[in-house]
This record gives sequence, structure tokens and C-alpha cells, in this order.
Amino acid sequence: MKLKRRTLKRGRVEIIPMIDTILILLIFYMSFSTFSAKEKRIDAKLPLVTVAGKPSTQIPLDLTLHVKDKDNIIVNGAVFTADTLRSQMSTLASIGQDVTIVIEADPDTQYQAVIVALDACAEAKLTKVAFRPLAEKAAATP
Repeated sequence: MKLKRRTLKRGRVEIIPMIDTILILLIFYMSFSTFSAKEKRIDAKLPLVTVAGKPSTQIPLDLTLHVKDKDNIIVNGAVFTADTLRSQMSTLASIGQDVTIVIEADPDTQYQAVIVALDACAEAKLTKVAFRPLAEKAAATP
């Protein structure tokens, strides 16, 4: 009895899926290489660490600007107009005092009046400015 020989099938390497895979990897690496180049262009300035020297002799000053309207801005109890506020902020900045300014406004105050107070701080180059919403009780009282 004669046995039939099995024919061996030769293994083939499928080249088309391999080319597709290589192209996908190439696109992947090219896209991420451009992201790393863009991240290098970010202009980030890290804070500098300074050695603690003499303790500051100045006491920080906190001012609260309560804006009612453009010509009625109350600063720690004193009433100012837009022009007088600008001049007072510039004199305060010229002294060199460390000032923190908190701007608060009534809910019905126009945005322009708040911007006038913010512009007065910006012209005097006072940079520590914050906004605080009024408490409901303070906003309800006239």
C-alpha cells in the first residue's frame, strides 16, 4: 500500500498588513514629535527662590473698594470719584507700600463702574487685585 505524501504549504508573510501597521506607527510618531516641539515654545517663567533676608518692616495694607457707581466708590469708608480714586491710587503706589486691593460691588452696579476702579489700580501699577462678591445681607441693605 502506497501512502500519499502530504504536501507542505509554504508559509507566506503577508506584506500588506505589515505595511499598514508601519504607516500607522509612522503617523503616530510624527504627530507626537510635533507636539513636543510646540511644548518647547511655551514661554513659562518659573518663580525664583530667594533666600530669606531681613524681615519686612512694612505692614501689608488691605484696601476694600466698594463700587456703587462710577462717581461713588467707597474705599475703607471714604467716598471717592473715578478721578480722585486714580490720583489716590497713584500716590499710594508711589509710596511703595505693599497693597492688596479687594473690589466688591452691589449686584445692580454697572460693569463699567467696576472697570473704572480696576483701571485706576492698573494705571497705578497695583497688581494684587481681587474680586469679592458681597454677602447677601450686605447687598440687600441700601
